[in-house]
Amino acid sequence: MNTLFNAHLQEVHASFTSGDTALGLRRLTDCAIETQNPDIFRETLSYYEWLEEINNTDDAVNTARAIELLEKIRNVGVAVNERPADKILTVNNVGKTYRKSGFKIKDLAFSLSEKQIVGLVGENGNGKTTLLRLLAAELLPDTGGIEYHFAQQHKEQYQLKTKLIYIEQRIPRWHGTLMDNLRFVLPYYGIKGPDGHLWADIMIARLGLRPFRHLTWNRISSGYRTRFELAKTLLRQPKILLLDEPLANLDIVSQQTILQDLKFMANSITMPFGMILSSQHIYEVEKVSNDIIFIKNGIPQYQNNTPTEVEQTVEKSALIIELEINNNRDALAAAFTTLPLQKIQYNGGVYLLHFDEGTKVSAVLQALAAKQLEPNYLRNISQSSRRFFIN
Repeated sequence: MNTLFNAHLQEVHASFTSGDTALGLRRLTDCAIETQNPDIFRETLSYYEWLEEINNTDDAVNTARAIELLEKIRNVGVAVNERPADKILTVNNVGKTYRKSGFKIKDLAFSLSEKQIVGLVGENGNGKTTLLRLLAAELLPDTGGIEYHFAQQHKEQYQLKTKLIYIEQRIPRWHGTLMDNLRFVLPYYGIKGPDGHLWADIMIARLGLRPFRHLTWNRISSGYRTRFELAKTLLRQPKILLLDEPLANLDIVSQQTILQDLKFMANSITMPFGMILSSQHIYEVEKVSNDIIFIKNGIPQYQNNTPTEVEQTVEKSALIIELEINNNRDALAAAFTTLPLQKIQYNGGVYLLHFDEGTKVSAVLQALAAKQLEPNYLRNISQSSRRFFIN
């Protein structure tokens, strides 16, 4: 059996037996999708229908049925062998200038492989959307070039446009029921035949959309609209997925779930893809991203987890702590008299504490405890792109 697929099955089994049934159900569905087997799709959808009918059954009964389905998936397996991730995109020193405004982006150079997620961060108006539109082939670069390794750009434009997908923050309105929309587009994505609708049904289930599938566009929230657009996109089996602020309309729990789901799906065994997403939700994006690109004034300050020459000129300290606390600056300064504190900044309702090289987070916590100062929130941002957003 495919070793990675077997590891996924073991992960699902562990999730159900440890009581994390919500994650277990999502990952169970991922494994079902990997098989691309219509009978497994039907079995999985039948399991969803059973869950809806019995509503909050005994966990032991739920787990037993889930593991029974898991064994059926194990017996079917996957039809592909493990292989290294292919490089699918190369950006070669790309630049773009807007003549009217004078704004430009330049010196952008990076690559993207299957199963890789790149987070694109930066303040508004600094070039994130411009970069995404360049990558989506909606704009042409003035300098440099972009290579799509999964399609010959001039000979296979159709493949480029169907496998390179850009989802803007404002999603165009759908007409009719949401499920009808998904089923309507299936033939255009090459999913035909009597089992074609199973793909739409299983993707709806995977993204937690079954209760809303027969509603219309104006009856769901903007967050669920984003999820339905993702469902339609993933049916196309993209090679590159570009997302512009996909978390903007989601609550905090949904943000974490969607990002985790996208990472799971990007790392698919049978249908892997690469993803680039822009967001203001830095911490959430950093959790799932393999690399981060920080853009300021159109220039990359930090990318591929390595400071650029521009960023290296900025004065840095070895430890930067972001701290929210009810005490004032003087109380903090007094707490850290025995530590090599460089400076204290107040930034957007939180303090930024800069310490010399070699300072440990545990020492900072001990100093606070010694003075009986209780933080509401504390985070080490020394290696986070959050440190570039300090005023």
